[in-house]
Amino acid sequence: MVKVGLLGGSFDPIHLGHLVLAEEARERLGLARVLFVPNRLPPHKTGREMAPPADRLEMVRLAIAGNPAFEASEIELWRDGPSYSIDTVTRFRADHEDWDIHFLIGADTLPELPTWYRAEDLAARCKFVVASRPGQSLRNLDPLRGTFTEDQIAAVAARCIEIPLIGVSSTEIRQRVREGCSIRYLVPEAVMDYIRGRGLYRP
Repeated sequence: MVKVGLLGGSFDPIHLGHLVLAEEARERLGLARVLFVPNRLPPHKTGREMAPPADRLEMVRLAIAGNPAFEASEIELWRDGPSYSIDTVTRFRADHEDWDIHFLIGADTLPELPTWYRAEDLAARCKFVVASRPGQSLRNLDPLRGTFTEDQIAAVAARCIEIPLIGVSSTEIRQRVREGCSIRYLVPEAVMDYIRGRGLYRP
């Protein structure tokens, strides 16, 4: 089996925290590759205007350039309807029967997992990997009870990883751009230049 990591998100924009999470997971879990999967319509972020899909995809490509283990996937960007992770994982498993899929999330996402569409089915089709985030506990798995089986919860607990904490978020970056503040060292330089060149996140 080929161990593959999936890191989904709006990537609006992608930042250094995403890259650190992906690289730490790749190294610690022995992943052959990590796929960055930008959402088209994130189910939990409805109503917020995002940068166009093509721009978010290009920022991901710019950010991961130079790392041969990283790859951008368009699988969710051109699919109609909400970007449900279960649909993405099911498609990848159908197309790549030899993949052992590790779904990478931050600890800040952990309490939301029970609200994901077909969350228990998703847990049966891939392996969740939870990475530490500033101000979030890796030990509190109580929100999963009632949705996930005890075996699934134990499997999540076994794949919680401590990574260098990068206290940055896409929300903060968009706000800084709107206010005319620097985002240098928060995003890769190529992404910073792209945001500036395209005029993204300006008022």
